[in-house]
Amino acid sequence: MKVLLVDDQAAVRSGMRAMLTREPGIEVVGEAADGREAVALAHRRGADVVVMDVRMPRMDGLEATRRIRASRETPRILLLTNHATAIPAGLAAEAGADELLDKAQLADLLPAAIAGTTNGVRAAERS
Repeated sequence: MKVLLVDDQAAVRSGMRAMLTREPGIEVVGEAADGREAVALAHRRGADVVVMDVRMPRMDGLEATRRIRASRETPRILLLTNHATAIPAGLAAEAGADELLDKAQLADLLPAAIAGTTNGVRAAERS
């Protein structure tokens, strides 16, 4: 499973990378610091899953999700937020995200969400 990590904080990307390198079958194929980089890298790196923060400079995760979805490639997109209740209901699903994950629960949910086996809330169910 090829994963692209997208967050404007280098420490968060580094932490996710460290966590995921211990998981069999997961390969981190790139990192991006904003939505513009994410759109470009998702196409170039052939990511199966994009793990992306909602709030970033230059282009936020919602707009980047829309643009990735509008392209030929259709990776699963997991949006991350510090405050799950701060996202209006259905907004992540409308943008095309597969799941919305709370950053506070990443250690518990991220590997399973990437594998598609999480029991977390699907973005479409939040609407």
